[in-house]
Amino acid sequence: MDASPSLRCLLMTVQGGQIILPNSLVAEVLPFATPLQIEAAPHWVTGAMLWHNLTTPLVSLGRLVFRVAPDADLNSRIIIVNTLNPDSRLLHFGILGTAAPRPLNLQREHLNFDLDIPDGDRNRPGALSWASYQGQPVVIPDMDAIEAVLQPLVRRA
Repeated sequence: MDASPSLRCLLMTVQGGQIILPNSLVAEVLPFATPLQIEAAPHWVTGAMLWHNLTTPLVSLGRLVFRVAPDADLNSRIIIVNTLNPDSRLLHFGILGTAAPRPLNLQREHLNFDLDIPDGDRNRPGALSWASYQGQPVVIPDMDAIEAVLQPLVRRA
């Protein structure tokens, strides 16, 4: 019998919806702290925090993907994630969440990618793919696109 391979993931609730990321991308989950401002950052970059002596930008996928108004942000967690293409400027960034992430042992058949999503929503910035998990819509974030915006905002030697 051929066992279906599974991927250890985290299901994260953000303002406006849910996202799924591989467990290997998540470095740490922290309680929410008010971020420091970053000048000239897009509206979905809420600021930065000092994490392990590194300036770490914080993003609101609620604002970017789910179009939640900035004044509606309710966050209780910061999920620090490893970047896919680490360079000397950006090794990690934080995603604002509304609850602690939930671990999943995800198999491909658990996700349904055949959703009836309007093109205007399907192609939102920051969303690589839309799916449903247990009947609920989830987003797989476009980490490369998010990192490309964040890299110039972080100055490192």
